[in-house]
Formats: sequence, C-alpha cells, structure tokens
Amino acid sequence: MFQLGKLAHYSFDLILISIILAGIHRNTGLVFDSSHFSSVDFRRWFGNYLAFGEKCYDSTVSLLRMSGYFKQKNLIYDMVDRHASKFLKEQTGRDLDDLQKNQ
Repeated sequence: MFQLGKLAHYSFDLILISIILAGIHRNTGLVFDSSHFSSVDFRRWFGNYLAFGEKCYDSTVSLLRMSGYFKQKNLIYDMVDRHASKFLKEQTGRDLDDLQKNQ
C-alpha cells in the first residue's frame, strides 16, 4: 500500500510535469498529441490533466509577477539594443554612454 508521503510526492511530480508541458505550449506552441491514445476516456482525462497544468502555470506566473522578485524583460528590445550598441562601438569606437555624456 502507498504511503501518504509517496502519494504526495508522485502527485507533486505529475503537477510539475503538467506545468512544464503548459510552459512548452505557451512558449513554443507545441502541443502534446494525444490522438495516439486509443481510449477516448484516457484522451479526455489527459486533456483535463493538461488543462489543469495550464491553470497552474497561469497561477504561478501571476504569483511571480505580484511577488516583486521578478521583472519582465522584452527579449526583442534587449537583443536590438545589444546589436545597436555593438554596431555603434564598431562604427565610432565609442559606447552609447560616452556619446550621451558629450552631448
């Protein structure tokens, strides 16, 4: 018979896996293809499992945003800024901070 600790551990692991799958879905658009499962009932259960992971993912992201320990970065803006600074340094031999100080 399962001990309560093992049951809690396995449940927590299953929740983490569903959250990881939700994160993959949100960030890449990749979705687990459950059509390979022959049982319609299992496909329905698995769909509910993935939906639960999406809800947990949303709750976790919301909690992290409100915590104040995390800030959102714009990855595209940061990449463009990095490349622009590199280009400016190559063309002028100066950093953006140097140019702003002289103005």
